[in-house]
Amino acid sequence: MATSPNIEDDLYWLPSSSSGSQCKTGKSLQVGIVGAGIGGLMAAVALLDAGHDVEIYERSQFKNEVGAAIMAPPNSTRILDHYGVDMQRSQATAAENIIFYPDSSDLVKSITMPITHCATKYKAPFYFFHRVDLHQELRKLATEPTPTRSRVARIHLATAVSRVEIDGTVTLEDNTKVKKDLIVAADGIRASFLQTILGHKLDAEHKMSMLRFMVPTEELENNTETLAIFRDGYSSARIVYHGDKSAVFYGCRNGSLQNIGILYPGDDTLRTDSRSGADSTDTLYDRVVGDFPPAIRSICRRERIVGQWPLYVRQPLETYAQGRIVVIGDAAHPMPPTRAQGASMAIEDAAALGVLLSDLDSKDDVYPRLELFSKLRAPRVASTQVISSMHQWDPAKLRESEKRFFNGKIPQTQQDLEEYSYANNVMRDAWQLKEQCKPKP
Repeated sequence: MATSPNIEDDLYWLPSSSSGSQCKTGKSLQVGIVGAGIGGLMAAVALLDAGHDVEIYERSQFKNEVGAAIMAPPNSTRILDHYGVDMQRSQATAAENIIFYPDSSDLVKSITMPITHCATKYKAPFYFFHRVDLHQELRKLATEPTPTRSRVARIHLATAVSRVEIDGTVTLEDNTKVKKDLIVAADGIRASFLQTILGHKLDAEHKMSMLRFMVPTEELENNTETLAIFRDGYSSARIVYHGDKSAVFYGCRNGSLQNIGILYPGDDTLRTDSRSGADSTDTLYDRVVGDFPPAIRSICRRERIVGQWPLYVRQPLETYAQGRIVVIGDAAHPMPPTRAQGASMAIEDAAALGVLLSDLDSKDDVYPRLELFSKLRAPRVASTQVISSMHQWDPAKLRESEKRFFNGKIPQTQQDLEEYSYANNVMRDAWQLKEQCKPKP
């Protein structure tokens, strides 16, 4: 990787497009990634680009991929674009605004925060994706050659990992053992190997839940009840506050689908009553959606439910690595989607690994480079977890123990929050940290 002369002055500096071939002059690692979600696949792409050999172990078979939509703010789309994600092929929807409705009983009153300026201000746009579309695009990037890289990742489906060790040993469920120079634990909220890294258990805590709906946009265009919400079109995200609940709306698949999520406290789930065989959907639906105004109930009909997701939080980690193991994504830092940063943090993790683990002189360089990874990611992710844990941001509610994560730069306003989240350029930060810690000649 060759750095440009203006890295100090350019907040949005990125490695050159030819970096993939240039960094292969360093030592190549044998990498094992546990989990092929968005974080795991993004890590595969970034580490392949850094010149490493990658195998992925995924317990599922990907036969029936499910999921709703996700928001991708500029701090993540900057990375996706750098690594070659095809926005057209992945049916990304360009976002226009984030619109807040402070009172669900009066949908005429709203506060609009334009985000079309992101491409200019932050050098990266704000997109909405269907999660399955983005996942398939990342899988394609990881498993097929690109113009700058011939190496591809090998994915082992229906292959569960039962144990990992800090010396790089991966033990599969059938007791097969594989030795790797680097293990990336990206198995989501399951976080099966976090205890190996920390030396103790750190369970995730249930924070809230989300009831998800998917609605074809054309079904809403002729619905007079929903005009108050969609009066300015279908390319914006909308957040309607309703006491301790909120409804979040935004489009995906080039705007052809509207994704709706109802965030609510509690841990009720869609389950079947063992005595009667009756599904609890009606009961849960009535409790979650029943007291919203008619316009929202009209959109969020029972038959449009696509699933219910419990949302978790975990105490911020001080370290992300031990030996040759590093943990990323939800396995390290689950967070509610209130700030659209869950997937973005996983994407940032992956990009940071790609930069920090490039140009290695020795396979043992993994140890100090993973220490740099923890140093870089721990405060950034911890502060984002704190921000995402609040239903509505109020810096006055921060505990003293949480303020330290912000390094004296606590966001006060919505504009502050935007800049704190979107202006971050993890690839530049990782590059500078790596260069600063190189031995002096």
